Amino acid sequence: MARHGKSKRLRQKSAQWRKRIKPRIFPKQIKSSFTVKRQRAGISNAQLERGLRVLSETKDINLAARSIHVSPERFKRAAKRRRAIRKLRRLWIIVKRLPRRMPIFSGGKQLAITVNNKSASLIASYLSAVGWFLRTNDPKFLAKFVGRSVKDVSGKIHVFETNPNVLYRLSSAGGEPFEQVYRIVL
Repeated sequence: MARHGKSKRLRQKSAQWRKRIKPRIFPKQIKSSFTVKRQRAGISNAQLERGLRVLSETKDINLAARSIHVSPERFKRAAKRRRAIRKLRRLWIIVKRLPRRMPIFSGGKQLAITVNNKSASLIASYLSAVGWFLRTNDPKFLAKFVGRSVKDVSGKIHVFETNPNVLYRLSSAGGEPFEQVYRIVL
C-alpha cells in the first residue's frame, strides 16, 4: 500500500515540475507548426467557359469537368458561384441570362458588345439578315432592321448598320473570329 502512495506523490511532483520547465521545441515540431496549406488555384474564366460549352453540348457535368481537368465538385462550385448553372430535375443546365459578347455593325464600324440574352437573340437575327444580304445583294433582308437598335449591358445604345455600301466594306475588312466574339462573359 505504501508503495502506491509514494509513486502517486512522485507522479504529481513530476507533473508540477514539467509545468514549470519551458517545453523544448524540436526542429521537426517548428517545421510542422509553420506549414501553410496549399490552396488550389480557382478555375479561370476561360476554363469555365470551355466547361460550360461542353456541358451545353453533352448535358453531362462529369464530362464537362473532365474536359477542363478538374473534379465535378470543383466545377459545380465554380459555376454556381458565378451563377452560370442551375439544377433542373436531375440535370445541370446553363442559365440563359448570362451576358454574351457579340459582334455588331454599328456607326460604320464592327464592334463587339456585351449584351443580355434578349438582345443577343436580336443581334443574331440581324447578323443572319446581313449574311443573307451579302450573299444575295437583296436589301429586303435588312428592311426590318432599319432604325432599330440594341442596348448593351452598360446601357449604351447601338443602332444597326443597314447601309449596303458600309456593310460591304465592313464584311470585306474581316474582323475577330466568330468563336472569340460570340462567347459567354463571366
